[in-house]
Amino acid sequence: MAKTDKATGLNMYLRILSYLRPYKRHIVLVLTFNFLFVIFNTVSIWMVAPFISTLFQSDQAQIEQVQEQQNTPVEEETGITNLNAWLKQKLEKYFRRGDRIETLKLLCIFIFLSFFMKNFFSFNESWWVSFIEQRVIKDLRDQTYAHILMLPLGFFGRMQTGNLISRVTNDINSLNVAVNKSFTKIIRDPIVIVIFITLLVSISWKLTLLALIVFPVTALMITKVGQSLKRKSRRVQERIADVTTVLQETISGIKVVKAFSMEPYEKDKFEKKTNTHFKAVLRQARLNRLSTPLSETLGIGIMVAVLWFGGQLVLTGELLSSEDFIRFIAVLFSVMEPIKSLGQVNNNIQIALASGKRIFEILDEPVIIDDAPDAIEKTEFSDAIEYRNVLFSYKPDSDLILKGINLSVKKNQKVAFVGSSGAGKTTLVNLLPRFYDVTDGQILIDGVDIRRIKLRNLRQLMGIVTQEVILFNDTVANNIAYGMDNYSREEIEKAAHLANAYDFIKEMPEGFETMIGERGTRLSGGQRQRISIARAILKNPPILIFDEATSSLDSESEKLIQSAIENLMKDRTVLMIAHRLSSIVNADNILVLENGKVTDTGTHQELLQRSERYKHLYELQFSV
Repeated sequence: MAKTDKATGLNMYLRILSYLRPYKRHIVLVLTFNFLFVIFNTVSIWMVAPFISTLFQSDQAQIEQVQEQQNTPVEEETGITNLNAWLKQKLEKYFRRGDRIETLKLLCIFIFLSFFMKNFFSFNESWWVSFIEQRVIKDLRDQTYAHILMLPLGFFGRMQTGNLISRVTNDINSLNVAVNKSFTKIIRDPIVIVIFITLLVSISWKLTLLALIVFPVTALMITKVGQSLKRKSRRVQERIADVTTVLQETISGIKVVKAFSMEPYEKDKFEKKTNTHFKAVLRQARLNRLSTPLSETLGIGIMVAVLWFGGQLVLTGELLSSEDFIRFIAVLFSVMEPIKSLGQVNNNIQIALASGKRIFEILDEPVIIDDAPDAIEKTEFSDAIEYRNVLFSYKPDSDLILKGINLSVKKNQKVAFVGSSGAGKTTLVNLLPRFYDVTDGQILIDGVDIRRIKLRNLRQLMGIVTQEVILFNDTVANNIAYGMDNYSREEIEKAAHLANAYDFIKEMPEGFETMIGERGTRLSGGQRQRISIARAILKNPPILIFDEATSSLDSESEKLIQSAIENLMKDRTVLMIAHRLSSIVNADNILVLENGKVTDTGTHQELLQRSERYKHLYELQFSV
């Protein structure tokens, strides 16, 4: 079991890292900056000891040391302990002068340059890591969002909206750990540790052994302090509210998005928001990453100046040598940070794996409703809609919701569905635009199985008006024209007239350009419904689906909407679901559904005479 978990974790981490592939060149650049940072970081630490030695050695001692180093060849051994002597000889050759002030000047210049170059490469490495990190986050977030748009309605029925939003925002942000805090540290920190420990051993293996025995306790304490500070820090998220809003709106209105085949539009709108978020985060990352190297570089500049001028004042009046001991202490303290950092990598990876699992659960969700390989284009409806022995259940092992539905709707015919709540009315009409696919049987349009029609073409044949109106935080005009291109203002206004919405729209502060708020919260229920009807009128589809469009409205609003519906239904094929039987008395055919079956069918008068169930429903509504 442990091996299996480890293999699963490795595969998951490799999958996360696969998102780095488009940025191979950037990664090579990061690794180059990493290598150069390690070199100059090592040099900057190594040069501290000769500086102090220069200050406190006498002129004669320094001259003798230079002559000794220059005249004594380094032994031909290749052991680590010979490294220290070789490095010191090279340092004496290039920096030691007979005049200690001249030596001091050379050392100060070189120390400043080495620290400057170290921080220069550190900043560039951090900047490009931030760029890669934010690009990967944007790519993964866009991919996840685009995939969510293509998932069937059944997925949204079992997945909470807040859970989805959390995965697309918080969990993807947590993957920063894998890309930033872990990826580069796994490469750089081991190299730094090996180099520093090699230097420590070359100076004194005994002291190194002692330090390595005591060091883990110190490192653990530092790590605990760092974790505490991390828990208290606040994560800045600029522009993420806009991304969350678009995501929440689209998921809440996914039925309308799918009905109008607006997945590409919503995908593009979301990508624009994430691109704005990407740029904002990148600007902040640049400032954050720049602050440390900039402050350290300025601090070293001031220190070098103090060392130069203070050193001159000093000069105007040796188990280890003092120089080697100072060098050992400097290197020892410098190796603490990469060891502490490397110790946190496993925790960071585990956080990334947990978040990655939640994200990939979404990405691995199958898109079960899609175009068939041999799907055809169909842009007209000319004959009939037919349900042939349709069975449906939401899950393979669950009870059937529809049980052998047979139904034929001729062109321009008005067909209504009545029955108690849970009888299967809404499920029946939701199968027509393929919000769900039938479990068995067929649904045909003009003799063609709807599963063989391209999904976009199929949904363009239909207009849907539901009780729960889905509007977006946009202008009235854009909500009416949602999913449709190249419509003039005159056509939008004509649709509003036919939907009995024109008068209240013109009374709004900016008329058709008025922003209606998230989900149309600035409008009444009747106003929202009439805008929804105007949208369907503008789309001008040959097939209409009404799902209790006048339910839960006051009498005045119902009359206005009923009048708008009558305008919309002219010369169209209509499938209606209504609890208020007054709205369907003129239907060409009425089907009574109970427990997923059609129990009777006929006109209003026919059903009143022979259907006890229909008569009961009618009397419940119209009895005095």
